[in-house]
Amino acid sequence: MNRPSTVRTLLLAAGCTLALVCGLVSTPALAYFTAGGSGTATAAAGTLQPLIVLPATTDSSTGPLYPGGTGDLILNVTNPNSKQVRLQRVSQAGGVGVQGGFGCTGDPGWPNTVGNSGVSILDINSLNVLLPGGSTQVLHLRGAAAMSVISAAACQGASFDVPVTIEVSE
Repeated sequence: MNRPSTVRTLLLAAGCTLALVCGLVSTPALAYFTAGGSGTATAAAGTLQPLIVLPATTDSSTGPLYPGGTGDLILNVTNPNSKQVRLQRVSQAGGVGVQGGFGCTGDPGWPNTVGNSGVSILDINSLNVLLPGGSTQVLHLRGAAAMSVISAAACQGASFDVPVTIEVSE
């Protein structure tokens, strides 16, 4: 047997094995550190839908409005959104409508032309009511409706509808 050829074969086999092992170990690491990629993404901010607010009504169960007096205001508010909102402020948004009270008139051209009812609502700046998404809530606002001292006497005992604006936040 030829000794240099056997040693050469063994060295060649060891070298190939070492190269193979180094290649198997380093290739995944090299691929891991040099791998690239790309992609795109989009996002959109949601928009709140307007709340559904029925015209506010005066509450006759606590007593009718009378000239110079105040009464309670009833609001029926629906949140059609999937998330809750915070009701923060209520203000009058249009002329008063009148039911009953023969001779009592509403506000046909509010705010420039008003009737003789003298009814208005007080701005409520600190309402702070949470309204869950998809829910309806009836709000009873004590003392929020007022009747002027110069209102027609015929307006006592009538019912009033008042359009309102409600400011909300998320």
